[in-house]
Amino acid sequence: MLKSARTRLHYGWVIFVLSLGNLTVEGGTKNSEAVYFNALKDAFGRSATYTSAVFSLAGLIGAVCAPLLGILLDRCGARVLFPLAGLFILFGWLAASYTTELWQMFIFYSVFAGIGHTAISSFSMTATVAPWFPQTRGRMLGLADSGNPIGQAVFAPLAGVLTTEVGWRWAYRIFGVIFAVLIAVPNGLLQRRPPETAPVENTPTESQQHQSAPATPEVRPGRTAARAAPSLGDSVRDVAMWLLVLTRVFGSTGTQMIRVHLVTFFVLAGYSVQTAANTLGAVGLVSVFARPLVGLATDRWGRESVYTVGMGVAAGAVLLIVWLGDGQSFWPLALYVGLAGITDGISGLIIGAKAADIFPSESLGTVMGFVEMGRGAAIFLGPIIAGLMFDLQGDYVQAFILSAILSVASVCAMWIADIIGRRRAA
Repeated sequence: MLKSARTRLHYGWVIFVLSLGNLTVEGGTKNSEAVYFNALKDAFGRSATYTSAVFSLAGLIGAVCAPLLGILLDRCGARVLFPLAGLFILFGWLAASYTTELWQMFIFYSVFAGIGHTAISSFSMTATVAPWFPQTRGRMLGLADSGNPIGQAVFAPLAGVLTTEVGWRWAYRIFGVIFAVLIAVPNGLLQRRPPETAPVENTPTESQQHQSAPATPEVRPGRTAARAAPSLGDSVRDVAMWLLVLTRVFGSTGTQMIRVHLVTFFVLAGYSVQTAANTLGAVGLVSVFARPLVGLATDRWGRESVYTVGMGVAAGAVLLIVWLGDGQSFWPLALYVGLAGITDGISGLIIGAKAADIFPSESLGTVMGFVEMGRGAAIFLGPIIAGLMFDLQGDYVQAFILSAILSVASVCAMWIADIIGRRRAA
């Protein structure tokens, strides 16, 4: 028994490293989009709204596909899903680099690459890592989620360099190959299904107690608890899940309104493209160290309390850069890097940890797929809303203020979810 427990814990660290690598790629793909947005806007000569729609449609595709990807993750496992995601990323990025009209980017980048990006995002990381560390899932999810800012710190500045030196087309080709190899090879070789764990806040049902007996020929070893997990219909009818989805929609919409347009915002303020790209990288570097601390804080002081403080600081960072960024002084950028770096990505981290508290591992992929649907909807809405407001007003001030307001709305949704969850437990 002890030897089995040690073996399982040991292999959990392998899954952790794989997830860290997946999110490094995901962070590189998403957080370099602000660099590519500026390059595509100049290359094709289209409006901010139309250009940002390339990245927005990728979010919509992710929103539609995320529940299906979550079901596929539960049924087929990460060893199948993640290598397929690598192939989608490879084809999408390479094909996008040969486009001659911007509408072609909607097919290759938004659809094909968008499916690949969604499959390796934080929702699948939560479903694969959390079951291996049931007692410390907050801190472990925070550690794994640091892969996202690592990708941001590495690939956003590199995207700026490559786009300037060899053009965005070659940058897409180089990154497409790198991302595909990093995803497909290690996951295809090393991924395993998570161990069986009981849901934290639910008592065992009669069906679960019955399944503690030796497995019968009809039940495959390693999946005996699957019958006790909520069905797809149960998950769809669960109010707590939909409140987590709503929390994700509000928080991520505010974030996505900034993410794609941030480089352009800095350039309009008077900073260079490379300075803007380096700022994004610096935010990611700070976030590498901040996310594990945020995860640890949620284990100690509660998911909702930490989420409230974090989203408040994130909203403050946005408003400060709007009012203080003058295109010449670097101290506003440093202040933004500090505040945004501490809070970068905490929405997905904390919501994922909360979902893992409530739902069993056998259905966590499906549940997180629906939560990821909220993020996908935000990726679709955020850039378009900000682009439209820029085209109408000529600046990003009102868009960034709206982003801060949505962060506050996300906090409200999280607390309502907690209240309903407590009443249901009582």
